[in-house]
Amino acid sequence: MIDTLKQFPQLHDIPEEQLAWLGNHLEIEEIPKGGFLFEKGSAIDNLMLIFEGDFELYFMQNKNRKAFGRLQTHDISGLLPYSRAKNAGGFARATRPSRVGKLNRGLLRELIGQYYELTEVLVHEMNNRIRNITQIEVQNEKLIALGKLSAGLAHELNNPASAMVRSASLLQQHLMGLPEDFKKVIKIKADDEVIDKINQFMYGKLEEKPSELSMLEKSELEDDLYDWFANCSLTDKYDLVPLLVEYQFSTDDLLYVKSLLREEDFNPILKWIVQNMTTNKTVMDIKEASTRIGTLVQSVKTYSYMDQSLDFQLVDLHIGLQSTLNVLNHKLAKVGHEVLVDFDEKMPKILGLPGELNQIWTNLIDNAIDALPQNGGKLTIRTKASENFVYVYIQDNGHGISEEHQNRVFEPFFTTKEIGKGTGLGLDMARKIVKQHNGQIKVTSKPGETIFEVCLPIGNKTEENT
Repeated sequence: MIDTLKQFPQLHDIPEEQLAWLGNHLEIEEIPKGGFLFEKGSAIDNLMLIFEGDFELYFMQNKNRKAFGRLQTHDISGLLPYSRAKNAGGFARATRPSRVGKLNRGLLRELIGQYYELTEVLVHEMNNRIRNITQIEVQNEKLIALGKLSAGLAHELNNPASAMVRSASLLQQHLMGLPEDFKKVIKIKADDEVIDKINQFMYGKLEEKPSELSMLEKSELEDDLYDWFANCSLTDKYDLVPLLVEYQFSTDDLLYVKSLLREEDFNPILKWIVQNMTTNKTVMDIKEASTRIGTLVQSVKTYSYMDQSLDFQLVDLHIGLQSTLNVLNHKLAKVGHEVLVDFDEKMPKILGLPGELNQIWTNLIDNAIDALPQNGGKLTIRTKASENFVYVYIQDNGHGISEEHQNRVFEPFFTTKEIGKGTGLGLDMARKIVKQHNGQIKVTSKPGETIFEVCLPIGNKTEENT
């Protein structure tokens, strides 16, 4: 048994008397292919040495299996000295026949008290396990954040992109009908003065931005136009009404245009005016959609600071907060949550790491959005400046955080979310970044009001960073 134990790289230099004690107290278990070394919820009561075998580690998420590692020959697992783990969080299933040595929890105190070298190796193994799990969880946290960012961008970019395609298609169809109408326009008889008046009137309508009409006002204007067109010989006249309403054409406007022209020239000129309005509206729709895409791209660029130095620099927190809101807008807009922004206009720039600071806002705002009620959700982001510090408050009107959990929300791996929806590292990462900036973060909560407060010094560049 001593020679067998020495095949474990971790145990190679352990004194033989300690290996002999370990070998004498191990219970050997044969596990067939498909059997379990442990299952979710089972007690962690044994130190386990894999003499031979291969185990797939996984947990169940939404009835699907999600692998997160393996245990193989000469791995050490299970209960380790000073570990506080009580129950398994997942499954270890044998992919081939395996042989495992188990040391019961009751013998661990004797091991720790009498066999220093063996205890040291096992503690080192536990540290490695914690480090590996932390790396996996941090990576998962980053992947979750990246997934949220990707999903949000895909959603946000899809809407304006689809609007551009739709508007371009409508514009193409509209332009195809112009040649036929152009024949009628060139037959009109009007002097330069009349043409100038019509042009001035039309472009005045295109350029002016009147106040938005209420639903009742729109309905009344539509009724007036439909009544007016009832006695008009213009073909497809009723198709013109919606666009005329949008540009707030009244019957007085139509009478004015008609008064400038011969009776037979009014119809082609009115259609020509509507065609110009159609072209203008379609182009404005495309411009608005492309501007939205540009804003999103700039938000992502600002959010990630991908083209700027990674060193401490002067940071406008308002830009970072607004960029984060733009990136997460899809989650807010989907259910119509209310967002209130109250920025202190006198707040100065602070010395900080912009990319890391945006991670704070992402974690806090994303958590706040998840906590909002389905109906009547309200997210408030407020900033305030004092002489030496700046404050950022992120508030939601969700169900709140219990007093018991408030004391633990910044602990690594602590989460109240379901498996796969949170790793428990988001607020821990936020706390570490705040600490890196020599600041403080705290939370106060009661049902209907949860506030995360981030306090950062205006100048915080340490000697190490200098």
